[in-house]
Amino acid sequence: MYKPKSVIEITSDTNIPMSTVYRRVQNLHDNKLLHISGTITGEGKRLFMYKSKIKGMKSTYANGQIEVELIPNN
Repeated sequence: MYKPKSVIEITSDTNIPMSTVYRRVQNLHDNKLLHISGTITGEGKRLFMYKSKIKGMKSTYANGQIEVELIPNN
């Protein structure tokens, strides 16, 4: 949330298989919840970094209604 990370860093930090991380990153990106930045390494490889656009979420339930507030990650 605080700094962009690559899929390899996310996999290492979470012990989630890389294929699962790629699938989840794509889902979050499709729903506009990730900021993606990219660079090209000295070897000519593309390296994408991902950072959450959402810092947190607040939900309340009152009078049969659910209200969700998203807190942006600046």
